[in-house]
Amino acid sequence: MRCDFLLTACLVLTTGAQAQSPAAAQQWREVANAPDFFHEMTLLQSLGQDLHERAAVLSRLHKMWAAYDVLRRPAIAYLMCQLGDRSGVGPVARAFFAGDYDTGRELEPDGGAAGANATDDAFRMLILYGTPRQHQRLRAFLNLPDDPLRKGGNFCEILLGLSSTNEGPGLPVGYPREQFPLELAVAYLDYTEEVGTIISAPGGTVHSQMGPRQGATQQGSITVSGTVGVYPQRGCDYAAQTIQNLTSRDFGHHVSDSISQRDKAIGAIKKWWVESHAATQRRATGPS
Repeated sequence: MRCDFLLTACLVLTTGAQAQSPAAAQQWREVANAPDFFHEMTLLQSLGQDLHERAAVLSRLHKMWAAYDVLRRPAIAYLMCQLGDRSGVGPVARAFFAGDYDTGRELEPDGGAAGANATDDAFRMLILYGTPRQHQRLRAFLNLPDDPLRKGGNFCEILLGLSSTNEGPGLPVGYPREQFPLELAVAYLDYTEEVGTIISAPGGTVHSQMGPRQGATQQGSITVSGTVGVYPQRGCDYAAQTIQNLTSRDFGHHVSDSISQRDKAIGAIKKWWVESHAATQRRATGPS
């Protein structure tokens, strides 16, 4: 009996590399008991980083795609892309460009923000994993004669949020920064619509008061006293910041500068883009 026990133990040790780790097993138990969609997705994202669990995570995501509300599909497809499966890109792109996510229909726990959350995830997925044709359609938001849903401004916000964790979720784990389609940000260097405002209170104070939460929206108020600076941010400003963040180059664009100073920096970015691409083209067509 003793010899049989030792043999069994040895077999377990030699096959341990293929066995599920206790940490992964615990995470799967948490997935099964996740209180809501967002907790479930966070757990699956973490599990998907383990190559031994990736196939099981993708299998679950495909089941969620079929069973969950269609407004959850952009988030599901976005995570699938991060794990190497782009099968959801086409269906989400078609729904996105058809306006299927432009809805105030409520889901728990995000309430009436479910459509906006779906739109944001679709934007992120299409920016990072979309085809050239889909990128061309994203650039078309620049030329909308009427944009009541602020698709152009939303696009600029998503670009900035992908470029830095100080501004948003940042890039997915393992996404190569050099693969980011900078040409999308460059296209929006001419987008002068105001998309946001930065309030600075140097030498003053900022007091925030949290109110009740409605879905994904946190209610509250902000009181600013002392010397206050208010800086309207245009889409081109977000695009310039995106490029600076992703290239780690300082072109002199600072959100608190005057518009004329920011425009000068945007001109420097455009000049760099043209020159760098001209150099790349010369290397590609030059003698080998």
